[in-house]
Amino acid sequence: MTSKPVRFGVIGCGVIAYWYHLRELRTLPGARLVAVAESDAAARERAHQLTGAVAFRDAEELLGREDIDAVIVSAPTCLNAELAISAARAGKHVYIEKPGVITRREAFDLQQAVRQAGVRAMIGFNRRYHPLCKQARRLISSGAIGAVRSVLSTFSEPLNAETMPTWKRRRSTGGGALLDLASHHVDLLRWFLNDEVGEAKASISSLITEADQAWLALRTCKGIESRSFFSFRTGRADWMEFAGESGTLRVDRHRSILSVRVSRRFGYGVRSAFPLPSIDLVRWWGARLIRPSYEPSYRLALSAFVESIQGEDTGIASLEDGLRSVDVLFAAEEFARQGESMPVPLPEPPCAS
Repeated sequence: MTSKPVRFGVIGCGVIAYWYHLRELRTLPGARLVAVAESDAAARERAHQLTGAVAFRDAEELLGREDIDAVIVSAPTCLNAELAISAARAGKHVYIEKPGVITRREAFDLQQAVRQAGVRAMIGFNRRYHPLCKQARRLISSGAIGAVRSVLSTFSEPLNAETMPTWKRRRSTGGGALLDLASHHVDLLRWFLNDEVGEAKASISSLITEADQAWLALRTCKGIESRSFFSFRTGRADWMEFAGESGTLRVDRHRSILSVRVSRRFGYGVRSAFPLPSIDLVRWWGARLIRPSYEPSYRLALSAFVESIQGEDTGIASLEDGLRSVDVLFAAEEFARQGESMPVPLPEPPCAS
């Protein structure tokens, strides 16, 4: 029996929604876009022209419709938790753009609202669904590079300070390199390693806008050390490199293949290993022939969300995953302010010694 399409509303029609969510919902199997809500008149009109969906100025009007089953909340970060809580209380399943919340209080209130409403909720950690990331995780878990001992990563997304959205310029509204960029890598670190972060430290700089560059040092419960750099002021980059006992693995979102290096069978040095690509990876390669910059993870993440609403167990990134990521960042920010290491709150079972 075929499940009925999930009827969507989109709240917030900025850059990510316009270039990804709205476009993907038009053709995503099992989904149908019904309405959008956006306070900015120009963005609202662009969304309407792109999709033909009913367009509202106020989110309350969208949430009051009975022909909407789920919403994507993609507003400025400082507004996302409040909007997602309203959506849950209106009985809508909710997909909320990362990091989801900017305080622990927001996280608690959002979890309570979702639990009481009995709706599905997903944090938009779409990188988990990128074919490169999925294959990298399989290789790590299979022992292809041996036990991982350390991780290095960089995520830099250069933004012109003059055209940068106002909310991204201040930490209090959800901006800054840690919340906006590092939240992705913290989640990926937990997901790749199937581990929790027990200790977090950061060095934060404000070069042009507030907290627009940061170094992050993490230690997981299994003792794996991670060092990362995040910036709005350096050239575009998004990669993670894992050093294992028998090799290294580098996953770079701006390259189409993984880099796996292992010791030579004979003599000194290293050689490249070429893992068999997954079906999703081959499909992505094919899509890139037509659209070289095509980013598949948003569509794959939304597809997983739709399937979860329809009753499938797709292992979506949960609100708990979102809380784990921001708890790490909150602890790192506290270290940057006080110079004292703060333990990261951990789920049960507690972090192993």
